[in-house]
This record gives sequence, C-alpha cells and structure tokens, in this order.
Amino acid sequence: MIPRLTLRVALVLMAVLTELYAKESTQDFISKYNNYNTVCRGMGYERSCKGRDHGIVAFHARMSSHQQNLGNQAVVIFGKVTLNSGSAYNGNTGIFTAPKDGIYSFTWTILTKLGSYFHTEIVINGNVVGYNHVDGKSGSSNYESSSATVMVRMKKKDKVWIRIYSGLGKFGYADWSSFSGFKL
Repeated sequence: MIPRLTLRVALVLMAVLTELYAKESTQDFISKYNNYNTVCRGMGYERSCKGRDHGIVAFHARMSSHQQNLGNQAVVIFGKVTLNSGSAYNGNTGIFTAPKDGIYSFTWTILTKLGSYFHTEIVINGNVVGYNHVDGKSGSSNYESSSATVMVRMKKKDKVWIRIYSGLGKFGYADWSSFSGFKL
C-alpha cells in the first residue's frame, strides 16, 4: 500500500495541473478528471478516489434543446448533464439540491439570437439572488451572450434553479447555454 502522503502529493499535483490547463474546454477537464480517477484506483485508492466519498459536489449542464417563449418564472432546463459529482443536479427539473451545508458557487451562461432576448434570475428556495440579462435586440450584428456568477451560503436540502424574469424568455440556444456549480 502507498502511504497517505503520496495520495496528498497526487491531489496537489492534480490541483496544479488543473490550474495550468484552466483554458481547456469543460469536456477536456472532465476527461482528465476521469483519467485521474482511473490512475488513482490503479494505485490502490479505490475508496478515496470517488468524489462522493470525499464530499465533492460539482455539476455542469447545457440546454439540450432551444428554449423559446418561456413565461415569467418558468424554470430553465439545462438537460444535457456532462458532470454531476455528488448527484445534486436534476437535469429533468433543472433544480440543484444542496446535499450538505456550505458555500456554493453557481455560474450560468445564456446565448440568444439576433432580435431576441432571454432574461434569467437564479433563485434559492424561490428567493432571487442574482440576474443575467442577454439582449440580441441591441442593434448588434452578432449573437449575444451573457454570464453571471453568484456565491451563496446554503443549507442541506436548499434548492437552486434558473428561471425567467419579467416574462422575457424569447430564445435560449441549446448547447451554447449552460449552468454549473460547485461547493467550495
């Protein structure tokens, strides 16, 4: 068996490599994360490599289809889940449920087409904690996107989701619009 110190060194090395490759795509990061777990298990750390055993909570999801003409306070569904460590995000409902108390960071990006708009807000248990305003009607000749990030303190079983505000959810692009989060 390899000493615990070696595992710590491997974890620090993984963190350093993650910083070095921060400009990679999400899919590249996920692939390297999965490769790390394979190597870790190969070194005899079967239990300690699993994210949920160490309390890792992180998810990333994209819109699986265009979302159009959503009414006020309609939940925006990011149904194409590419990472769900800790199994806290539900791609069918668009709702993240905190598995434990802590501080969480959430980011969402919306892309809309010319002449359209898609205004969203993030809520915890129905209470607004942030906004994201994307407007393709501004006279630009390009598609428009907007991102927002919030950091919030949550209790176990608190729920977070993205919804339309002011009845302005005309068009959100599939695959280019995403929602992600993690526990600090």
